[in-house]
Amino acid sequence: MKYTTKELVCRWEDQRDIKNLMGKYSNCIILNREHQIMPMFWAQRDENVCLALNDGYYKGNAAVEAYYSAAYERNKLVASLLKKRFPGELGDMSDEEVYGIGPFKVKPMACPVIEIAEDGKTAKGLWYCQGAYSEVEASGPVAHWTWGYFAVDFVREEDDWKILHMMHFNDVDAITGQSWGKPQAAYPDLPEFIELKNFEYPAYTKTEELYPIYTLRRSLPKTPGIPEPYRTFSETFSYGF
Repeated sequence: MKYTTKELVCRWEDQRDIKNLMGKYSNCIILNREHQIMPMFWAQRDENVCLALNDGYYKGNAAVEAYYSAAYERNKLVASLLKKRFPGELGDMSDEEVYGIGPFKVKPMACPVIEIAEDGKTAKGLWYCQGAYSEVEASGPVAHWTWGYFAVDFVREEDDWKILHMMHFNDVDAITGQSWGKPQAAYPDLPEFIELKNFEYPAYTKTEELYPIYTLRRSLPKTPGIPEPYRTFSETFSYGF
C-alpha cells in the first residue's frame, strides 16, 4: 500500500507512541508500580486481553489485573518484612515511604520491530530484553539475570494505543553467580523472610509450558513471530491464546 505524506507521519507517530507506552510499562516495573499497569496500559473494552508467561497464561481483564495486583501485594509484604528486619533504618518510615524498598526489576527493551495495521486499528511489536532483577525471597535478597522476549498486540481505544495481548517469555532466568544452563541451587531460608515462601500468585487461566527456560539440553523453542506488514488483525497471527 502506498501512503500519503500525512499518513506516513501518522504511522510514524503511532510507532513512537507504542515505543513510549512500552517504555512507561518498563519504568512502572522498575518503580514497583505494577498496580498502575492495568488501568494505564491495557485495553479495557476487550475481554480477550491475555498475558502469557513461560508456564501459563492469564486471560480476561480480571485475571490479568489479579496478576499485577499480586505483584503489588508482594512488594508491600517485602517492605513490611524489611521494616521489621531493619528497625533502625526503616522503623520511623510510613508504609507509603517504605513501599518499594527491596525489589529492583530492570526490563530494558531493545531491537524493536513494530508494524501498524493498514487500517490503523491494531499494531504488533516485538522486543528483546536483557534484564536483571533483585528480589527479596524467603532466603533474603537474591539477584537474577533475565533475557527474553516481549511480544505484544496493541489495539486502539479512542485515540490511545493499549495492550491487547502480551507474551513475556524469559530465555534465561538464573541466579547471578550460578550457571544459566544447570538447575538453580536455592539459598537456605531465613526465618525473618519465611512468609514469602507461602506467597502465591493467582492461578493461571491455563497452566502450560509455553516457552521453556534455557538449559544445556533445551531444544531451540519456537520464538514469538516477528511482526510483518498486515492489513487488518484478522489477516495476521496473534500473540494471544
